[in-house]
Amino acid sequence: MDTEITGTNKEIRTALDDVNLPNLLLVLATVTGDDIWLSAKYQPAPVEAPEGSLFPDDTGRYSEALQEEIKTAAADILAAVRDGKLEIAGPPDQDRLQKMLSFSLAEEVSADYAAMLMEETHLRDRDTQWQPTLANAIEAKRGDDFTALIIGAGMSGIGIAAKLKQAGINFSIVEKNEQVGGTWYENTYPDCGVDTPNHYYSYSFNRNPEWSGYFSKRDELFAYFDNCADEFNIRDHVRFSTEMVEARFNAESNLWDVITRDGQGEHRESVNVVISAVGQLNRPAMPDIPGLDTFKGECWHSARWRDDVDLTGKRVAIVGTGCSCVQLLPKTAAAADQALVFQRTPHWVAPARDYYKPVEPGQLWALKHVPYYAEFHRARMILTFGDRSWDAVVADPNWDQPDLSMNEANHGMREALTEFIKDGLGAKTNYVEHCVPDFPVWGKRLIVDNGWYPTLARDNVDLITNPISAIEAEGIRTEDGELHEVDVLILATGFHSNQFLWPMDIIGKDEQTLASVWGDSANAYKGISVPNFPNLFCLYGPNTNIVHGGSIIYQTECQIHYVMQCLTAMIDKGVDAIDVRSHVNEQYNEKVQAISKTLAWGHPNVESWYKNSDGRVVNNSPFSLQEYWAVTHSVDLADYHLIQSGENEAA
Repeated sequence: MDTEITGTNKEIRTALDDVNLPNLLLVLATVTGDDIWLSAKYQPAPVEAPEGSLFPDDTGRYSEALQEEIKTAAADILAAVRDGKLEIAGPPDQDRLQKMLSFSLAEEVSADYAAMLMEETHLRDRDTQWQPTLANAIEAKRGDDFTALIIGAGMSGIGIAAKLKQAGINFSIVEKNEQVGGTWYENTYPDCGVDTPNHYYSYSFNRNPEWSGYFSKRDELFAYFDNCADEFNIRDHVRFSTEMVEARFNAESNLWDVITRDGQGEHRESVNVVISAVGQLNRPAMPDIPGLDTFKGECWHSARWRDDVDLTGKRVAIVGTGCSCVQLLPKTAAAADQALVFQRTPHWVAPARDYYKPVEPGQLWALKHVPYYAEFHRARMILTFGDRSWDAVVADPNWDQPDLSMNEANHGMREALTEFIKDGLGAKTNYVEHCVPDFPVWGKRLIVDNGWYPTLARDNVDLITNPISAIEAEGIRTEDGELHEVDVLILATGFHSNQFLWPMDIIGKDEQTLASVWGDSANAYKGISVPNFPNLFCLYGPNTNIVHGGSIIYQTECQIHYVMQCLTAMIDKGVDAIDVRSHVNEQYNEKVQAISKTLAWGHPNVESWYKNSDGRVVNNSPFSLQEYWAVTHSVDLADYHLIQSGENEAA
């Protein structure tokens, strides 16, 4: 283990007051190798979420006497390890991890889930599936002329760059911004942050034990990815302030001929593979509202926040009520004289126990210094915040209220959240009907609450649900004829999420552009490979987003693992290009769409950026987290045409 126990006996014992006891018991069982810590005496109470909450109680609910016994024993054991009197036992294998986690959650954890968590916690290195083969190929000089071009230096781009750097594959990154970080560089609006617990929102191979909060904000998130660029030594590979203009597959050379543009003009090059890491939320969508350009006050999109404009005493309008608006409204309303929120459709907002809670000093110490604590913390967080909600998003064909909910559990969540809405709005009971969505819970990703409803209940905040007809010089006119005069207009209107890889031109081997092939119905094999676009790999591509819980970094790491296997096969076998077979892609996406129709986000009442104009779900994964890990875990080269130099048919 890399951890080193520090502190006096008293300091260790004090720190343990802040830790999670079911986690600590797993540590004791692993460090000592003694199953006494997994006995009935120490069995935690089942993990349970209060009705209407995303955040379950996983404390174990021990008596005070048993808490003291566990902490005192743990302090003695950790002190013995510190002093060299006790040797740390080895990590659990998959069977033991399954047993330990089942004990810790007081419910059965499947063998498949334990297999996934072995890798996600780095108790097993998933890279061994491809790394030895690739290392041998690189050592034999078979990859000397192989080059990859990554589009984007955000979360996905940094993640795969780290693996390419480690593997010794030549690569470069084109990044349209002057810094790394993607969305966490671009978005700076007040209270911008993540809706996933921080300790899960980090690369599995580069965990951050020093998050200051359980839901940290933009500056800390950007700093994490900025630091990763340095830790992985990839910054020198990035061409900043450079945009991809065109990538055209050359069927004669089996290379991508690429045009990029920076401040000095356009540049041409040829590369073996192109890896799209552009994300889905990186091109702000301006609303198509008549008269937008006539507004005489300050106006900006929430993703292009203006820190130079003081909102104090201003009349401020916010158009849109998605996650960005929910996050920025409380501080905006606190500064403004009046805040007008223009809503088209409401979202479900869930109570958040730890949203503004700082990480306790003892927890910080344990994550950095206690052997195996961070690994078990991550595993149990995935189990409690990930697929725990999955059963509630799947339609019950016998459910008697299918217009409102998916099944009994989903309906119970609806009822609980409706009461939460009523309580939060207080005296503004007239807002309730406008704040309760007509679609099932998890039809859109639940927004983590930051005081949204009490903010709407403020005297200086008005929720306006009449549709906007036009924007005029003085403000916003709604269809009822009223002009709402404002000084500042903030557009929290989302992104061009369904225009994957827009606005660049990606031209495949049949001279068709990716945009024309996809239209507004993008699809890819496992969200990664597109027929007739050989050696193009998408990260965070079509049907890979998640709604029910978890971290998008988890999804992206599954894709990175898949792509690295593809590159390994190409270099090791001397294959110049791989092109997913059309019928394989079609069969996969038929399955994706069939499953999606049975899930909350495929419900007919859901109108969202998850869907295209025909109601087809193009953004979201139809799989649980564990299922997507299994889907992407191993490449089957039979799914691909393997193209050798000078050939355009399967080798």
